[in-house]
Amino acid sequence: MKHMYTDKGTPGLKKYMEVMDFDAAKLVACIHKYPKFWASIRPNTLQIKEKIPAIEAAVEDFRKLYPELRNGKMYFTIAATRSAGTVMDSTNLLGTEVVTGNKSTDVSEFKDNRLSNFFKNQGSDNILWIAIHEYIHTQQKTDGNNILLGQCLTEGAADFVAEKVLKSTLTNSYIVYGRSHEDTLKVQFKKEMMGESYDNWMYNWSRTKTMGDLGYFMGYTICKSYYQHAKDKKKAIKDIITLDYSNQAAILKFLEDSKYYN
Repeated sequence: MKHMYTDKGTPGLKKYMEVMDFDAAKLVACIHKYPKFWASIRPNTLQIKEKIPAIEAAVEDFRKLYPELRNGKMYFTIAATRSAGTVMDSTNLLGTEVVTGNKSTDVSEFKDNRLSNFFKNQGSDNILWIAIHEYIHTQQKTDGNNILLGQCLTEGAADFVAEKVLKSTLTNSYIVYGRSHEDTLKVQFKKEMMGESYDNWMYNWSRTKTMGDLGYFMGYTICKSYYQHAKDKKKAIKDIITLDYSNQAAILKFLEDSKYYN
């Protein structure tokens, strides 16, 4: 694995290995641990090349929506099921074995429901959503978020703007779950949103018994409310993307202007 893959890896793979803390040995261990998963996901990963024209077209649609768009790079990697994607500076790093999973992918070997929940509403077009979601992150001020609300708006903004770029309603598991439980989540989130603990809302797929990443849904819904109440829709998109998510006064003003909480 080291000789054939990681040593010959692209700059994107090497960055992803650094960010997600894995190497050739950990990748081999992951393959041996989940052989059914890897056998079932392989055909999906080979579909990436045929999706490239659609991804490039979506980026151009993003530019029409947000003319200030800065160019970024995008790498598809195989990354030991660490994550669907992340961003370093202007570079999108995507975990292909997670990005391309769907309800037919065999996740029976995993002890938690992280991937099963993530995959159950995914189809082949999910590649477009994740690619654009991560591309949006390259345009944001994403450093230094300590407050839960700021981090939820960071992720939710990427979901909401991706939905506008792709002109289709998101069907992610946490979005679908959030829509049907919004009244309860809205009350719970208000109690915790100015705290610094992400435990109940973000990056918690392996710990929760219901649905992970519901903070994404809350951020998405607040951004959607901001957009719906804005008179100038194009400016609203820019406001959402350029918001300083680490600035407490700025995110509270954004929340107030969204009119999500009366």
